[in-house]
Amino acid sequence: MMKRVAIVTLLLTILSGVVGSVWLFTHKKSPLFKPIQDYQITSELTFIPSEEVDKIMNRYLGLSFWEVELDVIQAELTRLDWANQARVKRHWPDLLYVSIDEQKPVARWGDSALINQVGEVFYPKELYGFDNLVLLNGELSDSERILESLVTFQEILNPIKLTISALRRQLDGVWRIELINGSKVVLDSKEAEQKLKIFVMAYSKLAKTLRKSPQVYDLRYSNGFIVGKAPKQV
Repeated sequence: MMKRVAIVTLLLTILSGVVGSVWLFTHKKSPLFKPIQDYQITSELTFIPSEEVDKIMNRYLGLSFWEVELDVIQAELTRLDWANQARVKRHWPDLLYVSIDEQKPVARWGDSALINQVGEVFYPKELYGFDNLVLLNGELSDSERILESLVTFQEILNPIKLTISALRRQLDGVWRIELINGSKVVLDSKEAEQKLKIFVMAYSKLAKTLRKSPQVYDLRYSNGFIVGKAPKQV
């Protein structure tokens, strides 16, 4: 019985010590209370205005250095337009370090979105200034595959100096490639890369008059491809 009482007494002592320690570090009347005085943005921001970060971080100034929930702040920062990931760290005695990884657009996606280097589509409020990027389109669930195919197709076309301006994958698996020179290439999903390589090998043998004007190259055939005049843009 005495042993049980001793154990209970010890547990109560430990608990009161923990509660007391929490009070010492988090209560504003405690001499050990440390309020957050400032924060520093440690990453370079290109698209996210620092004022947007300030709006979030200023709400946490004056709160307990130890009690503030870093994961909550990180979640708020990650919801900012153009933010991909955010990290917040404590720096003794009263400072928070803020680091934000911005989205890195490598192509446009449809009319209202961009796609980053790992194939994730994101929707910034403004798309101004990205008209020079390749335009991709297709099922959202295929975004990573479409980006990978863009890289592959462009590498295949590089030897004949043709540059892709747009790439679309239809629901039936057909690929439609638009080139900067106005020509178009149509591929089906079956052996698309191999058919494009055959086209590249045959391209230099086409008449110069064909190569100098926009054409439609339909590669959806097992024994060759069809060349037709590209329709004029209206």
